[in-house]
Amino acid sequence: MIYELNIFKGLFHPKQSFYQLAKAEAMERWRWRIFFLLLASAVIFSLSGWIGTGSQALSPILLRHSPTEYESLRGLFIIGRFILGLLFGGVFLTLPALCFWLFSEETYIKFVMIQAILLSILLLEQISYIVLAISMDLPWYSSPLSLGVIGQYLTSHKYLIYLLGSISIFKIWVMVLQYRGLKRILLLPRFPLVLLIFSVHLISWCSTSAIAVFNFVDLL
Repeated sequence: MIYELNIFKGLFHPKQSFYQLAKAEAMERWRWRIFFLLLASAVIFSLSGWIGTGSQALSPILLRHSPTEYESLRGLFIIGRFILGLLFGGVFLTLPALCFWLFSEETYIKFVMIQAILLSILLLEQISYIVLAISMDLPWYSSPLSLGVIGQYLTSHKYLIYLLGSISIFKIWVMVLQYRGLKRILLLPRFPLVLLIFSVHLISWCSTSAIAVFNFVDLL
């Protein structure tokens, strides 16, 4: 059987899509689609940089410069966000796939196919951050679709707020689809598989929170 990467089919008809992936002996038309996913990730991150998302810590420094220097530095910030978008997509496609592949005898590319479908969900989440930033001036960790709002009522500790803000409806959607895809190609019982998926995401959430807490402006 030949498997063709189809993002919409994977999202809305996961049972059929993951069954075909498990039975597939060859993959077709995935390189360009992954390329466009990475490009979409870079563009979305660039757009968030253009509207100023994530630049709160830099704003006081940027305002010290002349208008010309300000625009130049703002352009560099947007380029940085473009690169960050590529890294975000690339890391999400490859590192979790590698972790899951270590427990399987299937080919590595099958796990990348699952991650490609899931990446589209995380890009939707990034778009929701942009919408919330424009319409309500909310940072990502204050999204009403995450636990970050509850976290801000429970504690003032930034790391815990960012950690809870990393847990959202989109992440749960990713984990559910990830389980449905992996259970067909990983020879693991249900509980170890759920534990493996949760562990990978917990590491991701903790890493995201640690990066958010660290003030890179201090290095400038």
